[in-house]
Amino acid sequence: MRRVVHLAGRVSTRSIRVKPCRFYSSSLNFTNEETEFANRKAQIFERHESYYPTLQQLREVPPTRVPQFIEKFHDYQWDTDKLSLDEIYSLEGKISSIRKSGKGMMFIDIVQDFQKVQLVLSNKMMNLSRDQFTSTHDFFKKGDFVHAMGFPGTTKVGELSLKLTKSLQIAAPTLHPLPPKLTDPEKRHHNRVVDYLVNKRSQQIIILKSQVISSIRSFLNERQFLEVSTPIISNSTKGANATPFSTSSKHLKDNHTGELVDLQLRVAPELWLKKLIIGGFDKVYEIGSNFRNEGIDGTHNPEFTTCEFYQTFTDLHELMKMTEKLFQGILKDVSGNEVVKPQLDVLSNGFSQFQKLEFIPAIEQQTKFPLPEQLTVDSLTEYFHRIQLPLPKIKSVPHLLDTLSSTYLEPLCTSSPTFIYNQPSIMSPLAKSSMVKYPNGKTYDISRRFELFINGKEFVNAYEEENCPVDQLEKFKLQQMLKDQFKDDETIVPDYKFLQTMEWGMPPTGGWGLGIDRLCMLLAGESRIEEVLTFGTLPDVIKQ
Repeated sequence: MRRVVHLAGRVSTRSIRVKPCRFYSSSLNFTNEETEFANRKAQIFERHESYYPTLQQLREVPPTRVPQFIEKFHDYQWDTDKLSLDEIYSLEGKISSIRKSGKGMMFIDIVQDFQKVQLVLSNKMMNLSRDQFTSTHDFFKKGDFVHAMGFPGTTKVGELSLKLTKSLQIAAPTLHPLPPKLTDPEKRHHNRVVDYLVNKRSQQIIILKSQVISSIRSFLNERQFLEVSTPIISNSTKGANATPFSTSSKHLKDNHTGELVDLQLRVAPELWLKKLIIGGFDKVYEIGSNFRNEGIDGTHNPEFTTCEFYQTFTDLHELMKMTEKLFQGILKDVSGNEVVKPQLDVLSNGFSQFQKLEFIPAIEQQTKFPLPEQLTVDSLTEYFHRIQLPLPKIKSVPHLLDTLSSTYLEPLCTSSPTFIYNQPSIMSPLAKSSMVKYPNGKTYDISRRFELFINGKEFVNAYEEENCPVDQLEKFKLQQMLKDQFKDDETIVPDYKFLQTMEWGMPPTGGWGLGIDRLCMLLAGESRIEEVLTFGTLPDVIKQ
């Protein structure tokens, strides 16, 4: 646990051991810059109240944010005889570069809201001697937050600037020099703050994720969907085949036993959202975090972000069309982001034409052998032997079928988004299903479901929802039997409260879920999920 030291009043540097930041240096010897910053830190600590003023202490005129300043003056027609105005403006931001021109002039770039503007500092404009100007402004470093006041103007080469009429003021100093570069993955992921300060790309990826979420919201809001928030903590997991995180509340006890109630973090919001459908909300969606107590790798983290939406009287074909329009709209909305541009042509070509693979015919086409009509453990095990495919660790029917899909179908889904649809119903316990007779004469119980794959990875899972409480009960019973028989912790847990809710009447409904983190990885051209998470995966988080 990190110790927090509260500083109040004047602090003597003799009582503080000031150490340079050693985050990025591999040398045991302090560089000149580190020594300078160590001395600077001691100076700031001794009179810290002077270096962290309130905004009220700094501001004499209301400040203008840098983007608004640029927007107002970037096309301004300056008088060639007078390259500045007489009206005073104040700007605030973070120093990104400092350039000196002799002892009486400096050019400082500041950044605010990801936009940069130049400050021009001159001893003559401030009515200071060169020595006074130098002693005042040599203190400032790249990374300091500052307040500036002066006249809008332009330089002789035409660069928009604020020409200061009084000394630059510190708003908050940096106490460490930034590393010139930071590329080591471990150091980047274990200190994302420094990563963001040094690497613009890391910032742009987080901005991309915000743009993606904003695009999804706009798409759904334009179609009159209602955004909602459903419970994250409850007494049972709902809506997905996954292992939950378990917890409890010391303030919530069982009325009969007095024991603490077992609680779990949600693995998906699905059943809560469908309860809202039953409650009379025809179009709902939720964007938020879900939690699964499962493995961590390049594409999986225990905490992840999804979007799920539900719309009454919507079939599988309509869900596919909505998916295509949404993905095309997202790509258009984020196309200006620098991290997307290298992939833009490939993504644009792929998103222009979505492909389809029907599960059973495609499996048979790839393996060259017909599937058994009765999909049992024994028949599928024999089928695996016939096609010389190793059996999965858990030999239940859903796992056997999923292995066939991951081996033969998902690798076919390259840069063009591909719908794998009409999976056997045992793979989708919450989906509507029906008996379908295929041209070969065989009949299968098929779910009205699709999964969208790109580059062999699943991005969307959608289906027409099971709305019959009798059929849903039977599917829940089958899931419980599979869970007990195969000791599969990821099998969905039956939710009998949801069944009772269904008895109030659930309309035909289309449901849809997207992994937002994985979509951001695709758009940014990243292969690992930690790059699109603000502070990395769970192992990274606990080290920060």
